[in-house]
Amino acid sequence: MQSPQHGVMEAQEIGKQAKILDTDADAVLLTASDAQKIDIQEEAPLLNPDVSKSGKGKSPSGKGVPAQSLRPSNTQIWCIRMLWFILGATNPFPGVALRFFQVNDLKASPHVQAVMGVLTGIAWNLKMPVAFTSDVVPIMGYRRKPYLFFGLAMYIMSYFGLALLPPAVVTATTLIGFATLGQMTMGVMCDTLIVENMRHETDENKGRLQTECWILMTLAGIGGTLGGGFVFYLGVGNRQVFVINALAKLAILPFAFLLTENRVLPRTESESRVRDRTAEVWGALQDSRVWKPSLFIFLFSVFPNPGTAMTNFYINELGFNEQELSYIAVVASVSGAAGMGIYYRYFRGFNWHWFFGIVIVLFASLSLTQLILVFHINRSWGIPDLAFALGDEPLVDITCALLAMPILILIAAICPAGVESSLYALVSSVQMAGSTVGGTISAILIEKFGITLTEYSGLWRLIILCAAVKLLILPAIPMLPANLSISRDIETSKSGAGLILILLVGGIGWSVGQSIYMLAQTKD
Repeated sequence: MQSPQHGVMEAQEIGKQAKILDTDADAVLLTASDAQKIDIQEEAPLLNPDVSKSGKGKSPSGKGVPAQSLRPSNTQIWCIRMLWFILGATNPFPGVALRFFQVNDLKASPHVQAVMGVLTGIAWNLKMPVAFTSDVVPIMGYRRKPYLFFGLAMYIMSYFGLALLPPAVVTATTLIGFATLGQMTMGVMCDTLIVENMRHETDENKGRLQTECWILMTLAGIGGTLGGGFVFYLGVGNRQVFVINALAKLAILPFAFLLTENRVLPRTESESRVRDRTAEVWGALQDSRVWKPSLFIFLFSVFPNPGTAMTNFYINELGFNEQELSYIAVVASVSGAAGMGIYYRYFRGFNWHWFFGIVIVLFASLSLTQLILVFHINRSWGIPDLAFALGDEPLVDITCALLAMPILILIAAICPAGVESSLYALVSSVQMAGSTVGGTISAILIEKFGITLTEYSGLWRLIILCAAVKLLILPAIPMLPANLSISRDIETSKSGAGLILILLVGGIGWSVGQSIYMLAQTKD
């Protein structure tokens, strides 16, 4: 959900967040000899070493250092929120320019655009390696901030490349892929901050910071989306937008520098550290509370969607311009934020089995409303195309957010202590692998239905098929827990964990092979 898009905290309380965590705690000063006793895998790397006044609790390693009493400061929490806000504002900014860059500059057909989307989206499937590397390979003693800066540098250089190099499908695909890799790396570091913080949340407010950050990111996306569309009123072209986007990302720097990160003391047993962390992740993945929801998430993400074809239909058939596409994207952002807030405010206590069943059926049904635009039925009702598209978008995006929020909370909640970062990234990668497979299937279907830049007679068949196959996930809903307060009895399965890894690696490999083959059949 992608990117994905491939993926939480009441919306009306965003202005009150400084009081979320009580930080009146006494700092504990560690000597060098004391610090050496702390296993670096048990530390929360971006949390201040504050300890509750009661002094209760021991670290998992039994060294006398309270582990669960580590609390992030208010400054730390606000820096995390601002990082998500800036990512939300800047990530969608080049979206409109990229769409028109593919259509007008690259002259790429819809199925080629879909293939490009699959190839550039491969980076989202690399969350696990990036998170794992940051856990076990600190840079100059730090595990998060260096990787955050590395992702930022990669993103900026890639967009400068798009602005300066001649347009070509292969070149653009490569650069967008590296930009996505940089964006993913920054996102993984921000995800890690949230997951580590969830250990301090009670069952009543579980997922609160996650919801807040996602709502902030979504609302900030409104400004980014509007800016990415209205900038064309100033006579700015696609390449100029890429330069502006690269420079705007630098707003991350002051908040990244303000993050406090405990320096990791050097250790010589790097191979042992990698082996131990690998064993921990493998053991956690065998837990039925982890692999079963992961399998559901993969299956839910694997179904195709008509998104790429509909975007081209908007541009080439209905004649929507950059600003009108921005209006649609803004409505989508507002609707998504509303859906997140609605879920956390009203539905987080519902039985997930019933909730997912109802919302999936509703989501599939509402997806069919796109047929009204395809057959121009709205015109016979006297409703302009843009007005109908703007009215239809909230219904689909609210239901989509109602599905996404429980999954995002679930992914974070099922990560056992000690392997939060790596396992969260692994489950997220499983979700993105499913989306990658779904994107490949979508590209194949677009080509099979004969949908091109100028031919959309088969689009209605694609819409109906995509809506119908969503219902196939209904029998798999029992793989999810009924709620987050499920029994803590552990059932393990090596075959279940192995299946997840096979789907992850096999799905990515098949999608990459198919996409490279399809891209090879086209000319720049």
